[in-house]
Amino acid sequence: MSIKQILTSLTFVALLFSCSDEINTTTTEKSSRAIKRLSISTTPKKFLFDAIKAETAGNADWVISENSSGTPLRYPNPDQLTVTPTTLETYWRGGLSSWGIALVKEGHYVESIVSGGSITYGNTSNAQDLSKFDVFVVDEPNILFTSAEKTAILNFVKNGGGLFMIANHNGSDRNNDGRDSAAIWNDLMTNNSVKSNPFGLTVELVNFSQTTTNILSDATNTILNGAQGPVTKLKFSAGSSIKLTPTANAAVKGMIWKTGLAKTSTSGVMCASSTFFNGRVVLVTDSSPADDGTGNTTDVLYNGWSDATVADSHSRLHLNASYWLAKLQ
Repeated sequence: MSIKQILTSLTFVALLFSCSDEINTTTTEKSSRAIKRLSISTTPKKFLFDAIKAETAGNADWVISENSSGTPLRYPNPDQLTVTPTTLETYWRGGLSSWGIALVKEGHYVESIVSGGSITYGNTSNAQDLSKFDVFVVDEPNILFTSAEKTAILNFVKNGGGLFMIANHNGSDRNNDGRDSAAIWNDLMTNNSVKSNPFGLTVELVNFSQTTTNILSDATNTILNGAQGPVTKLKFSAGSSIKLTPTANAAVKGMIWKTGLAKTSTSGVMCASSTFFNGRVVLVTDSSPADDGTGNTTDVLYNGWSDATVADSHSRLHLNASYWLAKLQ
């Protein structure tokens, strides 16, 4: 056999192995390749977005990627490996696609729990077990968490995970099951087997709209003054508010309040953070600031993420908070 024939044979064999490897790529390998793809961040993190608690019910569309029928996708499509620094958020279809694309552009990995998936912690047979991720994002859940799910979420945070909680106004029951996101978050925090009111947070059952500049003045607070820039405004389009209970958790911190309230007020808070053992929590009580307005065309959506009236404050808040939860700042 000539040298040319030998080289041709070796090339063909290498190609076969390459194709075989691609077919058998595991979830872990896919995420590893994805976070290395852009490698802008010195410490890539893995973000898991929930999509099994009716986040697409009614006019909701709180997912990072869905197909043309509005079904949430576990892996964003097109593949996040193909995202570049110039990729537009419309590359993915979903009301939270701007958030997902922004994370991937900075070198991180995103995935969603979709139908057939489950919320667990410490279950080695679950490829999406919370222990495999750094931050769990749940935007306006409309189905109660089960007892097992609540235990999993709280233990995830307790052992170092980051939880991004987003609620909506009182009465925002998207799937008409008698529970809205405000009640569902309160149920998680008051009816669980780990600790009552673990974060010192309660969603107040109200409904209001306003744009506030009543923001904590603290240059060291990286949620408000992080790598994405300063947060100067927050606009609620029918949201609820937060009650802080420092006696339940001394680490709870109000960051943004309704207009006219003192920055020491323990009620009327619009954005707050807390820690629980080794983990971190952020709560925003309106889903509209994260909405980029480009989800399912059958839904009525609004562009809160890039709302010109608040400049870049909404994207800065959510991304700064994401990185604080991931312990990057």
